Amino acid sequence: MTKSIEFTNPLVNGIHARPAAEIENRTTPFCCQISLLNISKGTKADAKSVLSLVGADVAVGDECQLVFDGTDEQPAFEAMKAFIEGEFADCDEPLECSEADVCQPLPVSLLKAEPVYVRGSIVSRGIGKGCPVVCSQVDLHKLAESVAFEENGPAEETIKKARHILCQQIEQAIAQAKAQGSREELSILKAHLQIASDSLFSQSLAKHSLQGNPILAIAKASDELKAPMLKSQSSYMRERALDIDDLCARLASLVVGKPLQQPVTLVKESILVADNLTPSEFLALDKRWLKGIVLAQAGQTSHTVILARSFGIPVLTAVEAVDAFVQDAESLVLDGLCGCLIRDPNEKVEQFYLLEHHKHLAKTSLLTAYASSKGQSKDGRALSLYANIAVGLEASSAFERGAEGIGLFRTEMLFMDRDDAPSEEQQYDVYREVIEAAAGKTVIIRTLDIGGDKPLPYLEMPEEENPFLGYRAVRMYPQYQHMIESQIRALLRASRHGEVNIMIPMVACMEEVEWIHQLCQQCEAQLTAEGRVTGCWRLGIMVEVPSARYLLEKAAGLIDFISIGSNDLTQYFMACDRGNRQVGALYDSFHPGFIAFLAEIAKTAKTAGIELGICGEMASDKRALPLLLAMGFDEISLSSPNIIQRRADLAQLEYASCCKLLDEVCGLASLDEVKAKIDQFWQQQDHPEILSEQLVVQCHAIDKAGVIKQLTDNLEVHGRAENAVAVEQAIWDREAIFATSLGFGVAVPHCKSAAVNHNSISIAHLEQPIVWNEADGETVSTVIMLTISSHDDEGTHMSIFSKLARKLMHREFRDALMNNALGREQTVSLLKGVLYEQVA
Repeated sequence: MTKSIEFTNPLVNGIHARPAAEIENRTTPFCCQISLLNISKGTKADAKSVLSLVGADVAVGDECQLVFDGTDEQPAFEAMKAFIEGEFADCDEPLECSEADVCQPLPVSLLKAEPVYVRGSIVSRGIGKGCPVVCSQVDLHKLAESVAFEENGPAEETIKKARHILCQQIEQAIAQAKAQGSREELSILKAHLQIASDSLFSQSLAKHSLQGNPILAIAKASDELKAPMLKSQSSYMRERALDIDDLCARLASLVVGKPLQQPVTLVKESILVADNLTPSEFLALDKRWLKGIVLAQAGQTSHTVILARSFGIPVLTAVEAVDAFVQDAESLVLDGLCGCLIRDPNEKVEQFYLLEHHKHLAKTSLLTAYASSKGQSKDGRALSLYANIAVGLEASSAFERGAEGIGLFRTEMLFMDRDDAPSEEQQYDVYREVIEAAAGKTVIIRTLDIGGDKPLPYLEMPEEENPFLGYRAVRMYPQYQHMIESQIRALLRASRHGEVNIMIPMVACMEEVEWIHQLCQQCEAQLTAEGRVTGCWRLGIMVEVPSARYLLEKAAGLIDFISIGSNDLTQYFMACDRGNRQVGALYDSFHPGFIAFLAEIAKTAKTAGIELGICGEMASDKRALPLLLAMGFDEISLSSPNIIQRRADLAQLEYASCCKLLDEVCGLASLDEVKAKIDQFWQQQDHPEILSEQLVVQCHAIDKAGVIKQLTDNLEVHGRAENAVAVEQAIWDREAIFATSLGFGVAVPHCKSAAVNHNSISIAHLEQPIVWNEADGETVSTVIMLTISSHDDEGTHMSIFSKLARKLMHREFRDALMNNALGREQTVSLLKGVLYEQVA
C-alpha cells in the first residue's frame, strides 16, 4: 500500500543541489520508488535524482509530498519521516548576500565629478579599477555544427568516457579545496560532482547521443536540464542553470580534446566583462590581476558570485548595454559600493576614488592598533578574543587577524566526507599543526560533536524523531568509545607541542563529566605505558543544556573551564527550535530571562574557580559585549574577521557602567526593551569634544566637492558619523539654500542631521585656493565645517556660526587661522579660545 509524507518546504533557497543531494543520499538505499510531488506548482520528481529534484522547482513555503511505493516502503517512509521532521530544515542555510541598496543615488561629490557611467546591481561589494577584458561565451549548438563526427559513431561511449574524466577532475579539485580550507569552493565543487554523477544527467546525455553527434547531444541535454530551472520563480534556482552550462562546457571540451576557446589571460589590472562566467572559468583566472567583474546575468546566489566574494572581488550585474559602453574604453572603475561602472575616469573622478581609498586605509589603520593588542576595557578589565575554526589551516589566518587564541576548533570536518573515521595519526598531525601555529596561545579543541542531526555515513546512528534532543555528541561516545579514544589520544599526544584544552560537547549531567574525565586519564596512562610523551592538557565542557548550570560546583574538581554554546543554550532554554520559523521570535539570546540565566551560570562558574568562555552568535554581537564583560567572562570566541572590530568596541567600555547596564537589563520585561536599552548605552559611551585635533586636516582636494568629501569621510573614520555620504548630502542640501563662504577666503559649510553622531567642528587647510561659489568665482583657502546632530536642541549650530562670522571680521584672527603652517594643536587651541565658552 502506497505511503506518503506531507510537508512545507522550510529551506530559504529551495531544494537546490545541496539539500537535493541529502534527499538522494537518504532515499537511494531503498528499493521502492520514492517520488517528490511539489503540490504548489504541480511538478513531480524522482527523489533518488538530484537533477530531478532540482527540476521540481521547490521554493520556500511550497507544499510538498513524498510518496513511497514498493516492497520496502514502510522502512523508507519511517526513515524519511524522521529526516524531514528532524533534520531537513538544517541541511541548508541562507547564503550571504550584499546589503547594498542598488537604487541609492550616487554621492554628490561623485556626481559633481561628472563621470561617464552606467548603473548596475551590486552582488559583491568593493571597488576595482583596471582595463576592460571582454570574455565571450561558448555556444554548444554552433560548436556542434563546426565539428565533424561520424553519423554512426559511438557518441554515447565517447560522452561516457568524458563524463568519467570530468568526475575525476572534480574529485581532484575537491581534494585540493579541502587541503586549502576553501569552504565556498569545496561546497560548490561537491554540488557539481552530484550533478555530474546524477542519473538524470546520464540519461539525458544518452538519449540525445543517439543522433551520433556528441557535442549536439551535450548541447541538447544542457537545454533540457536547464529548462525547469530557468522557468523557476526563484532567482536562486534560475542561477543554478549556470552550473549546468559549466559542466556541459567542460564535458564538450573533453570530447573535443582541447579548450573550447582561448583561456582568458590577465597580464595587468583588469575588469572582466562577460555575459556570464562559470565557476570553473572564474577559478582559472589569475586573481592577482582580476580587480572586478561585470556580468550580464548573475544574482546574489550565483556560485561564481559566491566565489568572487570569498576572494574579495567586486561584481556588478544587470548593467545595460555594457558591451557598447566598454567598447574602446581604456580604463574602467567598477564601484561595488555605489553600484556603477565608470569608463575613462577624469581627474575629479580619480580624486573621488583616491579619497575613498584614503578613507578605507584610515579606518583600517585605526583598527590596526587593536590587531596585536589584548582585549581589555577602557579601565583595564581583561576579556580575551579568540577565534572559531573548522579546519586546521584556518588557525594561522586567525592569528594574523588578531586572535588571542582558538576558542573553538570544531573537529567534525576531520570526520566528514570520508568512508571511515580518521586515524589517530592523521588527527595528531592536524592538532599538532594548530598547536604549533598558536605558539603558546590558548587552543580549545572540541571533541566530535556528531549525532542524529549530523550523521556520519560510517556510523550506524539510529533514526530519531527529534535528533537535536537525541543521541548526539557525548551521549554517543560510549557506543563509539574506540573512535573517541583515538581522538583523545591524538589530542593528548599533541599536548607535548603546547597546552591542549579538550572541550566536551552537550554535557548534561555529572555522570558524563566523570566518565569523560576517567577516559582521559586512562588514555594518558596508556600513552605513558607505551613510552609516548604528553604535555599539559586541561579538560572543559560546553554548556549548551540548561541542566549543566547545576553541576558546575560538583564538577569544579574535574574540569578547568567551560564554554557557553549560546546558540544551543538559547534554543533549549527558550524551548524553541531555532530552525522553525513559526517560533523564530523566541530564538533570541537577548530575552531578559536568558540574560539573567546566563549571568547566573557565569557567577556560579567564577565562584567555583572555573574559567569562563562563550561561543556562538551571541559572542559576535556588539550588543552582548558589555553584558559579557559585566558577567566576568574570561574569553569570547567568534569568527576571526570580526575580532579586531570587537576589540576596538571593548576598549570603549568601562566595567562599572557595564555592570549597571546588566542590572538594568535583567529587570526589564521584554526583548525589545533590552535591545533599546543596550543601543542607548552604546550611544552614550563616547562623548568626544566638539573640537579635536583629529578633525583638522591638510586638504589636497582640487575642488569644493573634494573638500566636503574629505571632511565628511573624516567624520566617518572617527566614528562621529555612521555614513559620510549622508552627512555630505546634508551639507550640499544646505549649500543649495545659500552660499556658506563668509568672505576673506573662509567658508563655513554646515548641517544639522540625524546622520551625525557627535557635534563636530572640522577644519581643512587647503593646499591651494579653490573656487567655492561658481557664480562669482569666489575662492577660499580655509574651510570650517559644522556638523550638528539632529538630537541637539541647544542652538549649538547657530551659536557657533554667528560667533565665527563675527570673529572672522578681525584680520588678526583670520591671518592666524589661515596660516597653513599652523599645526593641528595650534588650530584647535585658536578656535577653542574663541568658541569654547559658547559651545560647552
